[in-house]
Amino acid sequence: MVETLDLGEGRKRITVRRGGYTFSVLTQGAILNRFTLDGRNAILGFDDYKAYIHAPSYMGQVVGPVANRIKGASFQMDGKEYLLDKNDKENCLHSGSRNYGDELFEIAGLSDDSVTLALISKESAGFPGNHEVMVTYLLSDDGTLTIDYQIRSDKRCPVSVTNHTYFNLNGGGDIRDHVLRLDAQEYLRVDDDLIPVSVDKVEGTDFDFRIPTRIGERRGGAYDHCFSLDLDGAIVVESSDLRLTCRTSMPAVQLYTGEFLSSEYSAYDGIPVGPFMGFCLESEYYPDFVNHPNYKGCYLEPGLTWRASTSYRLERI
Repeated sequence: MVETLDLGEGRKRITVRRGGYTFSVLTQGAILNRFTLDGRNAILGFDDYKAYIHAPSYMGQVVGPVANRIKGASFQMDGKEYLLDKNDKENCLHSGSRNYGDELFEIAGLSDDSVTLALISKESAGFPGNHEVMVTYLLSDDGTLTIDYQIRSDKRCPVSVTNHTYFNLNGGGDIRDHVLRLDAQEYLRVDDDLIPVSVDKVEGTDFDFRIPTRIGERRGGAYDHCFSLDLDGAIVVESSDLRLTCRTSMPAVQLYTGEFLSSEYSAYDGIPVGPFMGFCLESEYYPDFVNHPNYKGCYLEPGLTWRASTSYRLERI
């Protein structure tokens, strides 16, 4: 069953119910607003869409055209230098002011189990091309929420689109007691500005989650790092009674454990938003691939369609 609610100022919330599962998305930023099992919400978010606009955390947004950080807020492509917004010290984070997640999408399709949102993102903030963006959220009977992305551009452009939902399988509180298994033999070591400097083995480091490990067991639970996924690799996170399994067609995932989470707005039920209240699994290419020819990345050619898919399955243990 699908329902659409007018929130005012051109924004809408679309809710899909299937069995014991429910999800809702906003036309603002194609934001994933809720994902519930038997009424238990597994993500962090707001009731008021205005909170998403003002929150600095990219909460629930579809981030693009290039997620994560670009060093020096610039890159070279085909002999030309492209200058981007500096919104993370001297670097560009999540596409600066070009970010899809700050824009208003239109409803392009509805069914009993899916929502498709569309956006025309005009060329701006240094990124080349006008982009046609299509995002589909699809819910299956077994509690798998799949996000399908399609992007077209009229100019050659780097692309690495993700979703920035903060999950919390307890429905609130600190997520560092969650247990994580991440099928990755390599991660991207970063400098003090979280810019990748090398691709390193996880073995013998605080970044080895190949065996299920409590998030807070090492580093105080503070992670904001990209992991290179094994072939057919998965990310599995468990609380005391829920399990979240993430799979993606993308080669990597950014694990962010919400160390710097904050908001002047309260989350659902009036709960203040603070550090470590949610974790993100941002499927992506390698951060800053535009400045590293050996990093896994993608350049979309005019006339072609970039496609990617990421799924999150929620189930009881």
